[in-house]
Amino acid sequence: MKKGKVIGKKHIALVVMVLALGAAVWLNMKFSSDKYLGEAKYVNSNNDTAIETAAKVETDYFAEAKKEREKALKEATELVEETLKSSTLTDADKKEALNTTKQLATRIENEVNIETLLKAKGFEKAVAVIGEKSVNIIVKSDGLTTAQTLQIQDIVTEETKIPLSNIKIVTYGDAKK
Repeated sequence: MKKGKVIGKKHIALVVMVLALGAAVWLNMKFSSDKYLGEAKYVNSNNDTAIETAAKVETDYFAEAKKEREKALKEATELVEETLKSSTLTDADKKEALNTTKQLATRIENEVNIETLLKAKGFEKAVAVIGEKSVNIIVKSDGLTTAQTLQIQDIVTEETKIPLSNIKIVTYGDAKK
């Protein structure tokens, strides 16, 4: 690298990847509130319609969260690929970009493993979002028992080696009946 150069392409690529990951986490947290986004209750309708609408929105939440995560990953991967194609990169820059790609792949693998294990433990719907030093887990539930919370924590710590203090579990409740 040249001595006078402060910001290089690798720095820009890393910043964009971190921003994309941050955006995915922010979107995940935005949609994981206790509100039922898009829930409608009709004044002149029976209550079943409102419950069906809320249930449809809830089902869409988990699919949408995973879709947003995949989109952010695809953008980050494309950026790394573009960076690697640059002829001005040094071998050290390329090695750092490949290392970043490997870290992203490991996170995704851990997220999928956590979601699969949670489903095996009886959680119908779950989304895992792994950050640098923390994990957010969103599960479909009206509330968790202590045993369920411990199961989730055990799965996350086994897969990620992240300490319990950095694991956040959010419940996304069923439609009110």
